[in-house]
Amino acid sequence: MKKLNTFFKVCAVVLFAFAVVSGCKKEVDPYAAYTPEREAGLIKDWLAKMVIASKDIDTTSTGIFYIVEKTGTGAVVKSGNKVTVKYTGIFLDNGNTFDSSESFIYVQKGTDSRMIQGWEEGIQVMKKGGKATFLIPSAKAYGPSGYSSIPPNSPLIFVIEVVDIK
Repeated sequence: MKKLNTFFKVCAVVLFAFAVVSGCKKEVDPYAAYTPEREAGLIKDWLAKMVIASKDIDTTSTGIFYIVEKTGTGAVVKSGNKVTVKYTGIFLDNGNTFDSSESFIYVQKGTDSRMIQGWEEGIQVMKKGGKATFLIPSAKAYGPSGYSSIPPNSPLIFVIEVVDIK
């Protein structure tokens, strides 16, 4: 009888251990695939598509790619300007829009701004009435940490139109 009780105790401990272990699921990082290598591939593919589409791609000195859709007139956006823009933010990997505004006003402040660095640098090539598409690498956006709904290492597309500069 003692052997039977011992057997049931061992079985109970094993079943309990199995239940605990099987109940502990490893958390899967949903962004594990969002690597710098993946980002580099996405950028390379986008640039190739733009070349095939005969788009005139320019690059800032810090590596932000842009295509001027409309040049605009007047002065170029500079630090201290109050700038009104229309914009759409798009994920490069799937083409989905993550943000947009028909009338967004902000003060161009360069490195002191709350805007991502790529936006601040990129918009400085624009004039009132101008429209451009920017490809901003993650290093100039939200980097390896991401932000809110933006995954880490995500290159972003912004289509920006400068409505007014004051």
